[in-house]
Amino acid sequence: MKKRTGFTIIETSLAMIFVAVLLITVAMIIMQMTSLYQKTIAIKTVNTTGQEIVDEISRTAGESSIINRKNMCNNLGNQEYYNQCVKDSAYNFVYHQFYSNDIYIGNRRTDEAVPTSGVFCTGKYSYIWNTGYVLKDNRASNYRAKVTYNVPGRGSTTISDFRLLRTIDIGGKVCASNLNGNTYSITKAANNVTYTLSTAEAPRELLDEAEKQLAIYDMKVFRPARHSASGHAYYSGTFTLATLTGDIDITASGNYCTSPPSGIVSDFSYCAINKFNFAVQATGEE
Repeated sequence: MKKRTGFTIIETSLAMIFVAVLLITVAMIIMQMTSLYQKTIAIKTVNTTGQEIVDEISRTAGESSIINRKNMCNNLGNQEYYNQCVKDSAYNFVYHQFYSNDIYIGNRRTDEAVPTSGVFCTGKYSYIWNTGYVLKDNRASNYRAKVTYNVPGRGSTTISDFRLLRTIDIGGKVCASNLNGNTYSITKAANNVTYTLSTAEAPRELLDEAEKQLAIYDMKVFRPARHSASGHAYYSGTFTLATLTGDIDITASGNYCTSPPSGIVSDFSYCAINKFNFAVQATGEE
């Protein structure tokens, strides 16, 4: 009888186990690399887009007109409001942001007020934004600012799912519409804010399809400094840009992506956030 050589069942089983472990290890490494790649792409997109917004604001604010405080404050109800406005460098005609604590972050209602929408008016162009808090959760849809504009031949259009709009707004009428009547005080209600644009040109979305998963979470524009002789303004501010994934919470301590990783590639892998500063001197004419 001829003797045959081969592997025993135990040897074969051990070999199969080794191959299986090797394949699982390779798969885990690939998934980890994929997660790291997605995280890198998210961070790069936030940083690149944030710098583009800084360049955009620097360019348009630099072209803006001088701040004539007296002209901007003239239509207020009485001398007291006028004096407040002039002393404040007409700040309420330049910037305002609304806040609410009736917002969900994931499944948790916030304990403190977070930004919902805001406006920044340079006198030539104005910016209107909805924050990521109200864009990613339909429960907060009534806190999204609405914009109504009329383009000839198309009729009136109302939008509320925008992220960051730029519109021609000579004189900053968009910011003025936030005032409570003819007083120098801001309307406090953060919900159902509506802006009606007088320009016939459609506003431009600055966070378009290429950055459709990004949103502003907070934007602060500080009271502009104004040259006493020329009236030219010096604007400075800061904004937080982040992804719509990862349950971003800018009030959190530590990790702002509050949604923990769930698996190898999760929403956490697509979560990124950064804060940007801008400063520009307006050189436009009155």
